[in-house]
Amino acid sequence: MRLLESIKKFRQLSLNFRGNGEIPHREIMMLKLIKHRSGEGGISISTLSEHFEISKPAVSQMINSLEDKNYVERITPKSDRRMVYVRLTELGEEALAVAFHGMQKKLEIYLEKMGEEDMATLIALLDKLHRIMKEDLREEKEQ
Repeated sequence: MRLLESIKKFRQLSLNFRGNGEIPHREIMMLKLIKHRSGEGGISISTLSEHFEISKPAVSQMINSLEDKNYVERITPKSDRRMVYVRLTELGEEALAVAFHGMQKKLEIYLEKMGEEDMATLIALLDKLHRIMKEDLREEKEQ
């Protein structure tokens, strides 16, 4: 099916997209989730694994990479030494802001090349497809 092929192509591109030339898209998305879903104590590896639907070892490997860059830090609460939480460092906050700025610049270039009308049509159609898919998933859960 052509739609699935197109989605696969975009997914492949997005995994390697580097808005600022340094951080891969998958790491940017991980940083974004850590930033927005962390409480004061951070976010658990399990929560990250569930959100991205990838294994805990895969999440740990990505966290190791982000930790090596000093973008995140691991925290082990004294109350439960078995748990490990992750939160952004100040450098991670800055890197995320720079990455999103770079991604925004690239998207502006794509918008200009594609044209406002075509881009508006594309966005409207993607939003419509999203609503349909979301409704279908909700109906499946209810059954």
